Amino acid sequence: MQTRIARIETIIPSLAKREDLAHLEGRMRGAIQSVESTLHQELTSQTWLIVKWVSGLLITLLPSLMAATVYITRYLN
Repeated sequence: MQTRIARIETIIPSLAKREDLAHLEGRMRGAIQSVESTLHQELTSQTWLIVKWVSGLLITLLPSLMAATVYITRYLN
């Protein structure tokens, strides 16, 4: 029994205190908010990049598709 108590008493000083945990929680919240902010910015920039590419593709292909439709309806009917 004495050896168990001695082991526990040697471990007690290395355990975290409430203040330590509160400080760690504050640091973790700050890190999470930073990651969320960065993720939001990156997702927004990727969304607008996709919108630009799709718009450019439609602007490029739409006249060709219209011309093909007109050609098919006029000359192949």
